[in-house]
Amino acid sequence: MLSVRLTRLIWLFSLLLLVACSGPEAKKQKFFAKAKTLYDKGDYVKSRIELKNAIQIDPKFADAFQLFGLLDLKEGNLKGAFGNFNKVIALNPADKVAQYHTGKIFLAVRQLDKAMEKAELLLKQDPNYPDGLLLKGAVLVARRDVGARPFLEGVIARGTGQPDAYLLLSNACLQARDPKGAEGALRHGLEANPASVELYLSLVGACSQTGRNDEAVTLLVKVCSLEPKNLETGLALAGFYWALGKQPQAVEVLGKQVAADPENDQRRLKVAEFYLARNRTPDAERELKEGIARNSKGFPLRLALADLYLQSGRGELGIACLKESAGLGKESDPGVLQAKSALAKVYLQRAELDKSAGYVEEVLKESPKSVEAHFIKGSIELQKRDGLNAVNEFRTVVSEQPQYLEGYLHLAEAYLLQKEQGLALDTLKSAQKVDPASREVQIALSRYYGSHKDVPAARELLEKLLAKTPGDLEVRVELGDLYAGNGELAKAEAEYARVRSLAPKLPIGYVKAGALHLRQGKKALAIADYEKAYQLNQGSWLLANDLAYLIAENSSSPGELDRALALAEKARTLNPEAVNILDTMGWLHYRKGESQKAVELLRQVQSKRPDAPEANFHLGMALYQAGKLQEAKAMLNKSLSAKVSFSGRDEAIRTLARI
Repeated sequence: MLSVRLTRLIWLFSLLLLVACSGPEAKKQKFFAKAKTLYDKGDYVKSRIELKNAIQIDPKFADAFQLFGLLDLKEGNLKGAFGNFNKVIALNPADKVAQYHTGKIFLAVRQLDKAMEKAELLLKQDPNYPDGLLLKGAVLVARRDVGARPFLEGVIARGTGQPDAYLLLSNACLQARDPKGAEGALRHGLEANPASVELYLSLVGACSQTGRNDEAVTLLVKVCSLEPKNLETGLALAGFYWALGKQPQAVEVLGKQVAADPENDQRRLKVAEFYLARNRTPDAERELKEGIARNSKGFPLRLALADLYLQSGRGELGIACLKESAGLGKESDPGVLQAKSALAKVYLQRAELDKSAGYVEEVLKESPKSVEAHFIKGSIELQKRDGLNAVNEFRTVVSEQPQYLEGYLHLAEAYLLQKEQGLALDTLKSAQKVDPASREVQIALSRYYGSHKDVPAARELLEKLLAKTPGDLEVRVELGDLYAGNGELAKAEAEYARVRSLAPKLPIGYVKAGALHLRQGKKALAIADYEKAYQLNQGSWLLANDLAYLIAENSSSPGELDRALALAEKARTLNPEAVNILDTMGWLHYRKGESQKAVELLRQVQSKRPDAPEANFHLGMALYQAGKLQEAKAMLNKSLSAKVSFSGRDEAIRTLARI
């Protein structure tokens, strides 16, 4: 009987133990342990999922909020990290890790007094706490406090020998204008931390700044041996070799970086970017193609290859690459949607709006909340001058992504198209709240005030920007444009002249002066300005085309028209897909009396821009010259039906009267 009771007691104890081990506390810890493992592996998305499961069980689970904060830091979300670390502090004010990280966040956003408060709090709790000492040292360095150097020397002497201590001491020495002391701190740091990549890289910087490039290369080779799979250090070494004219060694290093993990698409992308930054397009193309050969569904590689084609004047190849990518998976696959979005952007840039809209709708069908797709769709509506639908799209954009400044700027433009001036201004002010220091928002506000003839308000915004950065050419051009729009042509000319004096080797000052002279009817001066701009950048298809069109509009000399046609043909070799180049070429053939060729080219332009008044006008005039009067009449009527001003409107009216 006793044995039966004992058996029952053992069974009951085991059952209770089993229940305890599978209760909420155990489940919570299991989720947390899994989240920590995933965090250590770098799988931050899945780590977050496990943490959410843990917090659902225990909403006051401090360790989970701590890890959430670390995840936010990894992803660059300081606001989220700050919130999560503060939750930890609310649950456990003595948590040193959370206090330290909030201090570092205060330091990062330059709230130095608050960062120092956190450091002092930590040191009051534990006077020898290394992170507390380093946080205080970092604040002293950020304040450029002369006490930073002796404080950090004391910290190191007390046994806090982490790399950060020596890095901070090196910075303090530089602030004291003691570069030898700064370099000495780094070398002492390496003696204490011989495997510290950060210290080696800082010493590389010191060597390169003093012209000791060979030593810098030696140090980088050492870093690469410490971290053979660290792509960034490998790229830095290759960059040094390249700058020293040792391109074969650079190529060898890049090859090793790819070989270290040949299936890693990101490594190939970085190596391709390295080559592109040094105008080695064939090498970049080779890397991308080799990667695609290994991974036929490597969407990032395919998208990069398509972009390479588009940027190097091979638009049709780029489009073909994107179309192939769009057919490699299910309609809902992220890579397929990216390819279709890219196609929509390409066709938008080429003003082929129907094709662009088609791809956008395919993306939105599978991903209704795609901010990128709504943005592209809104941009299409803007080009169509459909303010109402553009407003709807951009409102969706800023609703889904409230920090997206470009969304607000386009929404304001759409409101202006709808003549809803107040809503446009409110939208720009909303953008200003998102980023009060945004240069782009200040420029947009200036344009708004300028368009409403509030020149003082517009000028004040631009002058504030120039006070911060006197050499900002774009802002100075904006100021010139403001004066020009207000009829203050002498002031506009003075600003454009200032642009030319600040940047005599850039075309923009001459282009702006040319447009101003054209407005004043000074056609010869305008052409001369554009000639100077083109001479400064003969590789610009836009300048070549603009100069050609200007000559076409203002010269009847056969020799000048032939030269203009040669310029337009050169522009076309630089950018074969640009529709406005076809328009210039067609118009030049019309001006030369070559109506058949003009009609052939201008029909292509009109088919791609069926609602553009100038495209219809140019084709109408070429058809009239070719004797195709009824077609000419239809095109000229269509050009006038737009009810907008365009160059040649009066000529269209006169020609129609003759048909």
